[in-house]
Amino acid sequence: MKLCSNCSQALAESVKICPNCGSEVADGLTRVDTYRILEVIHEGRGSILYKAIDEAAEEPVALRLFTDDSGVDEAVAQRLSHELQVLGELPSEWFVQHFSIRCSADGRWYRVSEWVEAESWGSLLSSGRLQDIEIAYDLFQRLAAILSGLHQSGHFIPHLILNDILVLKGEPDRVDVKIDYKLSRFLDPKMARPGPMLQHLLDCHPDISGGRPLDYKSDIWSLGRIFAQILSANMDLCDPRPALKEENFPQDISVLIRSMLADDPDVRPGSMQEVADALNRLQEEREEAREIATPETAREVKRLRRTVTGFGILLTILLVIGGFYFFRFERSSGDIESALEDYANRYAGSVAFVMVQYRIRVDDIIVYSQVREGTAFLVDSAGYLLTNRHVACPWLEDDTLYNIIGQIRAVDKSPQFEYQLYMWFEGDNAFNQLVGIGAAEGLEDVYDLGSAYSRGGSKRISIAGVARPPSRTSQKIRAPLQDDFAVLKINRVPHGLEPLPLDREFKMEELERLSPVIALGFPLGSRIQADVINVSVTRGHIRRTFRNFFQVDTSIYKGNSGGPIIDRNGKVIGIASAVATDVAMAPMVVVTPLSDIGLVLPVTEAVVFIDELRRGRPKWNGVLDLSATERVSEIQDLALAGKWVEAQRRADQSLEGSNVPALIMGAAVMHYINGDLAGAATLTDRALSINHENYEAMLLKSLIESSGKLGWESTSLTQLMNLDWRSPGEFYGYLARLLTSGEFSEDDLESWNLPSEKSWLHFIAGLVSEGDGDTNRARSLFKSSVRAAGTEEWSRYLALAHLFRSGRDQHSERTGFIDELQELDEQRTERMSWLEPLITKFEAAATDPAERQNLLVQIHELQPESRRLLVYASYYSAMASDWPQSLKLADQYLQVPGREEPLRLGLQLLTTTVLLHSGEEDESRSRLTETCRETDTIWYRQVCESLLHQRSQEDLIENAGTIPEKIVTAHAALGFQAEAEGKAEDALSHYREALGSYLDTWIEFELARQRYIVLRQQNSN
Repeated sequence: MKLCSNCSQALAESVKICPNCGSEVADGLTRVDTYRILEVIHEGRGSILYKAIDEAAEEPVALRLFTDDSGVDEAVAQRLSHELQVLGELPSEWFVQHFSIRCSADGRWYRVSEWVEAESWGSLLSSGRLQDIEIAYDLFQRLAAILSGLHQSGHFIPHLILNDILVLKGEPDRVDVKIDYKLSRFLDPKMARPGPMLQHLLDCHPDISGGRPLDYKSDIWSLGRIFAQILSANMDLCDPRPALKEENFPQDISVLIRSMLADDPDVRPGSMQEVADALNRLQEEREEAREIATPETAREVKRLRRTVTGFGILLTILLVIGGFYFFRFERSSGDIESALEDYANRYAGSVAFVMVQYRIRVDDIIVYSQVREGTAFLVDSAGYLLTNRHVACPWLEDDTLYNIIGQIRAVDKSPQFEYQLYMWFEGDNAFNQLVGIGAAEGLEDVYDLGSAYSRGGSKRISIAGVARPPSRTSQKIRAPLQDDFAVLKINRVPHGLEPLPLDREFKMEELERLSPVIALGFPLGSRIQADVINVSVTRGHIRRTFRNFFQVDTSIYKGNSGGPIIDRNGKVIGIASAVATDVAMAPMVVVTPLSDIGLVLPVTEAVVFIDELRRGRPKWNGVLDLSATERVSEIQDLALAGKWVEAQRRADQSLEGSNVPALIMGAAVMHYINGDLAGAATLTDRALSINHENYEAMLLKSLIESSGKLGWESTSLTQLMNLDWRSPGEFYGYLARLLTSGEFSEDDLESWNLPSEKSWLHFIAGLVSEGDGDTNRARSLFKSSVRAAGTEEWSRYLALAHLFRSGRDQHSERTGFIDELQELDEQRTERMSWLEPLITKFEAAATDPAERQNLLVQIHELQPESRRLLVYASYYSAMASDWPQSLKLADQYLQVPGREEPLRLGLQLLTTTVLLHSGEEDESRSRLTETCRETDTIWYRQVCESLLHQRSQEDLIENAGTIPEKIVTAHAALGFQAEAEGKAEDALSHYREALGSYLDTWIEFELARQRYIVLRQQNSN
């Protein structure tokens, strides 16, 4: 921008005569450093875009000069320079390349980028080229494919507008584009001054105007809006959906665009790749239509298309109206039976027979082999099939297999796991009916493997993802089918197969008893008479519903596992997963499967899981990698030797074809240590997609995000900080709060219960000190972190990297420190050999709290840094009614300061009631009052108040609600106090409630269990 010297009118750089006063205006900017300005391309308030050329170069560049109003200073420029490094990794054929951020000789900041010979959108739209649907669809498909690639790299553009898409000058029958992607849309979000086109998007985008979190699906809405703008030639559309109904709008793409423009992100396509695939199909369908069409005039073809489209719309309306009345009024049983029969015939071809073989091999000798069969069904045209986890990965529930692996390793052998997966659809030749070949028959003697989908060959199948089974008893009790589902993926869907629709709105509470259903599958597996796959259909009804599963009286056998349960609306509402059993307590226990009482897993979680797979989120595939531990050790050995780059290379090699969480985490740590933050972020995302409770991955991602423009405002850090005392990741939440506070005390440094916690805590404190410039303090903490960690802890290597990656020569110091570590590791190994028999005895003494307390004290003497052993020993003393020993151990633990966390808070409550059991009522009340006053955690303070009779038990229990952690802590404390007060029946009642939480990993649960046994024995005497 320049000013007229006569009237001070602000003018564009290219203007020569002032239109306000008619005065001649001096030329604007002609040079920036060594760049000569060739042309002014665009002038905005925050920047001016020039076409320029360096005197020493032959090719022009794009030069964006930031104005004073942009707010760009040295700090912003450094951030932009970092962003350019990330952008440089994007493919140059798809994205505009930006070279550098510079400061001119006169102090103005500018960006140098590649020059793209581009055509303006105005000229392109006015040329009429995009009225050719083939050219438009080809452009749309290319845009979706480019953005899909961007998503896979971990980036997205929720603020996408036409100005971000550069149209390359080229062939008239093709529109090539490049995207000008900015890692951050606004130079300063607090001073954002968007142009008219961007402002229009900000006002119209439902995710932005609605304050929703932006994600990959926000891109999909923005791209759908661009599609509608181009096809309607109306750039001012805010809500483009009405334009989709206009007569001249292409109907074959309107459904796709309408879904892309849905206000609810969950209704939009699952991923940008889905959009690209849909556009590709539209192009193929148009191509096929051209090939089979008879020669006619363009007018006749257009009239025919309109007629067909109109007829299709009319037919759709009739179907919708008919469907409404069909389902609005109760149908007769004959109609329902007929509908179910139609669904069975319609979807039978999309149901598949699955066979899995898995084996353990040692020194080329197969020592264990099993074959399992089941059912899977197609749920997506991209080739996803749904089944049970125990069908896709039967080895995960095979205790015999794990026992054999343990026995092999005990004799210093290396077991190898291998598996084969085969699948046939309805009508495929699957079986070889060979007889008389004895027990040595191979797979090929029973199955026609050549016709199957398999892990190799042209018809490929793989395990796309497996739901992790619940690990805690409370989860298993509440979900007895244990999220028993898995997703398979085939590379090619047979022509004509229709995916089974999953009921995305399914709600267990709305499921009606006696509602009719059908089950599709292969109940007898390979035990059939024919060679050809033939789906079995059985009818039944909903019998009972529970929170996480329901029962049907449909006949279900072993081979039905993984098959669909379809309701009268033709949607899959569940996966056949198990059958009820009858246990006869005769001279011998006999378990009889009741095939007419099937247990069904709802599709609710599977729907979410498949959507994440569609979005490119990696999942655990359940495959055993028995060499993973050795490969992790190799990576850690290289890291310990300071060979960080080689350790990263080895980690990346180990991940080829593997989704083992430990290997993913190792690779993420090595990429982070070597400065590849983008690579580390991708790997932590991968780890969290596989297990969203991987708190170490979440912490590492927080460190990565904090290194960028977000600082301590990262999403992952916020998630960690929201973890409270109830979460298994509570400790990592504490670390997150330390990071954000930027300060720590000596008491904070003692807030650990395990050596691994000490290692992470001192590493984080070292980072804080390093950030404050206190190098000596940081180095001391990093050393402490390394010493505390075991060889398997990633905190050891993170701290080691910070300790010895400075530029000065530290070879001798490093050598001495590594020697010290190796000596510590040898001592730990020796102590572990002494601990193993004690641990074995501890596990065997489940019914003897006194013996367990004694063993815990012995173990603590060998592992003094495992402070939580003191807590457990105090509790077990209380279980055994050894009140003095319980108090002694508790005081030993509590004299060391620490954070407020469940073990410390629970032990403080325990000691007050142990005093009551000891007859020291005044001391008990005094200590309880002090605990109540000093406790910041609201729930434990409420428990204190209830024990002091300042809050009613009814109020406390009401506040606990259905939260298991609150139930077990409240009822265990109330029961222990009632027992001390001689109220045995009240105590038993509270203990039963505590046991009903099923939180058997909490020490309060064990206290309730053991004291319940003591009271029952006393009552029986």
